[in-house]
Amino acid sequence: MKEVVHKLGFKEAAEEAISSCLGISEQLGSVRGEKSVARGGDNTEEPREEDQVSVVVEKRGKHAAGCRWTIGQFTKRKARTLWSRYFEVGDYDCRLLVYPKGDSQALPGYFSIYLQITDPRGSPSSKWDCFASYKLSIVNQQDESKSIQRDSWHRFSSKKKSHGWCDFTPSSTILDPKSGLLLNDSIAIAADILILNETVTFSRDTDIQGAAAPVPDVLNGKFTWKVQNFTLFKEMIKTQKIMSPVFPAGECNLRISVYQSLVNGIEYLSMCLESKDTEKSVSQERSCWCLFRMSVFNQKAGLNHMHRDSYGRFAADNKSGDNTSLGWNDYMKMSEFLSQDMGYLVDDTAIFSASFHVIKESNSFSKNAVQLSGRGNARKSDGHLGKFTWRIENFTRLKDLLKKRKITGLCVKSKRFQIGNRDCRLIVYPR
Repeated sequence: MKEVVHKLGFKEAAEEAISSCLGISEQLGSVRGEKSVARGGDNTEEPREEDQVSVVVEKRGKHAAGCRWTIGQFTKRKARTLWSRYFEVGDYDCRLLVYPKGDSQALPGYFSIYLQITDPRGSPSSKWDCFASYKLSIVNQQDESKSIQRDSWHRFSSKKKSHGWCDFTPSSTILDPKSGLLLNDSIAIAADILILNETVTFSRDTDIQGAAAPVPDVLNGKFTWKVQNFTLFKEMIKTQKIMSPVFPAGECNLRISVYQSLVNGIEYLSMCLESKDTEKSVSQERSCWCLFRMSVFNQKAGLNHMHRDSYGRFAADNKSGDNTSLGWNDYMKMSEFLSQDMGYLVDDTAIFSASFHVIKESNSFSKNAVQLSGRGNARKSDGHLGKFTWRIENFTRLKDLLKKRKITGLCVKSKRFQIGNRDCRLIVYPR
């Protein structure tokens, strides 16, 4: 079993009413990120009507669109924030948001620009999310090949509606009469947006966990992610990735990521299971040991699905030294995945899934004190003695599952504990 481990440095800050300028740098066979910022919360100041009217939208099917927003009298505007009007992409309302003199997180003298996606039309729930790949540009109106542009991706939600760059470009670059960006005191902002058309299902094993008890951590489950416009993202996944919504597994929240990698001169579909920390205020180190199977469904009758198995300890973040991502750069050849005869991509639809078994565990750790001679009952803890107790429940179920899947040589690692400033773990081999 070949396992490729990716440790992602993906950092995203912006809960509601918070903004932060961060760098995204992810090692996924190649660099799949750039300096970006995630923003949550909305500015309550309403735009003037004249800020919104000059927007031209080009529909490219239901889930793709381009728009061009012309802002006239640019140097005379005093407002801190300017909005475009809303336009629809994939049943979601989108608009552009700019700060001509930079937002609160920008370096002095920088121009900030964001894409904002809001609640889908007709949605009865306040909880929603959608994945989008996008490119934002300040158009060079004399030579469009010299436009300033950046691209990124983000899973927008009711809590994280905006994403973009606090330091898109220095304002002096825009105002330079030789730059071609400001023409007749007008600038043009362009956006290209792709929205992922997706549905998800999630089932948990209630028989094992006891439906009558208070809702516990999900220890056994299956998450299925159906992508219904995959070819729209075929070029995008060569440099970026598409990501599923999150689902619970033990103490962690996981998601599926799919991208393309070049391995030994061959293009492969790459697939990983990633942890996603959605509770940044929680200081406790959260992790779970997980045996998982990632699958690509074959949609033609009589043909086999593609499965690969792996395991490891996921952590909510990489501070503990555990994995934030596990999977394969070479999950399957891209040519096989895209072939119409193979049955994995049918009517532009691909179905990915992750089934998992998380061990139910508990542990305790105490640092022992040592008795000092000549001082009666005096005791002192020097940090070099201790006792770590690790309890794994339903251990035979794990062994049976490994036997059924014919997996040998697997090891289960405990959470970390520290003795004498050394990180330690216990390791168990079930088979």
